[in-house]
Amino acid sequence: MPRRVIIVGAGGIGRACGLMLLEHLGEDILLGIADVSPAQSHSAVEWINAGLGRPANIEIISLENQVIGEWNPVGDIILDCTPGRFAPEFARVALRQNMHYANLTEHIPATREIYEIARKATTGFALQSGLAPGFINLLALKLVSEYSQTYPGIQVDHILMRVGSLSQYTSSPAHYAFVWSPMGVSTEYLNDCEVVDQGQKITKSSLSEREQITINGIPYEADLTSGGAADLPSFFNGKVQQLNYKTLRYPGHFEYIQKLKNELGDDLNQKTLLQRMLQDIPFHNSDKVLIYCSVSGKDPQQKRFEKIRFGEILPIQMNDVRLMAIQRTTASSLAQTAILLLSNRFRGILTQSKYPVDEFLNGIFIQKHYGEIFRRKV
Repeated sequence: MPRRVIIVGAGGIGRACGLMLLEHLGEDILLGIADVSPAQSHSAVEWINAGLGRPANIEIISLENQVIGEWNPVGDIILDCTPGRFAPEFARVALRQNMHYANLTEHIPATREIYEIARKATTGFALQSGLAPGFINLLALKLVSEYSQTYPGIQVDHILMRVGSLSQYTSSPAHYAFVWSPMGVSTEYLNDCEVVDQGQKITKSSLSEREQITINGIPYEADLTSGGAADLPSFFNGKVQQLNYKTLRYPGHFEYIQKLKNELGDDLNQKTLLQRMLQDIPFHNSDKVLIYCSVSGKDPQQKRFEKIRFGEILPIQMNDVRLMAIQRTTASSLAQTAILLLSNRFRGILTQSKYPVDEFLNGIFIQKHYGEIFRRKV
């Protein structure tokens, strides 16, 4: 019997996830697209059909005048592609309707709230299931496992995760262009980060540990941003010396952001920073996603050994639509998570540290859209 999948949020990630699911699962799923904007939902359906090269039977579910707390959808799973502040509301809907639930948000307060909502759920609730948080955390877990096999007896003590969603070209003053949610960018630049430092899980301020890094011969900068580490700081607390997640940018961008923060002074908040960024930063749809992950440790002679995965994901064409790199990477991770949940093997909260890592990384969506990362081994 086909499984009923409801995607909430008809934006770039939601429609890309719908396209991927229908392309690979076809008649095994019944897809619904729910959004507060009927026009956005219709646009998403047309986009999916163009990507498939054929019309698909997709239900449009209007949330235009719907009180979310009173919404009673019928289905097997809700894939939440809305801004993070709405996540607890849709998680409650899934709990009440006995549906599985997965989201993308790096919003830590919302994630903590859903922990409480789904504590006793009889269905699966997968949180932070996109690119970062999401894929990058599972890649780190995979590297830790591989490291232990390659260097038996040498304990991993550093886990470093780096991801950048970037335009393929940029200019001053910002040295950056928006290729995904501007609201998400400004939020991750201000909220605190969870890390492991000197063996202990602690909180640090975003943009407080800038570093330089070269990938494929190209220089970038990286700095702490919120949410990307998922639950790994808790999982590795007391087990490693250092674990952190940093966002990759072109050189000069973080200095620009610091200048904006200084200018705003006491008026600095998510809204004012976003407004100021929008004055300078253009929107691009020619993007790339950079991924870099390193785990390392020292032998008794203090010689450091390291395992690395890195790569660059670019846009692809699917029939008459173009999948941006950020769509490919985020939506494929969410689609793969949906497959896990629809197996009905998971109950309650499913965080990255509890995923079946190999099953996820070997899944059809991950291998298709992240294959470059697994072919490049260091």
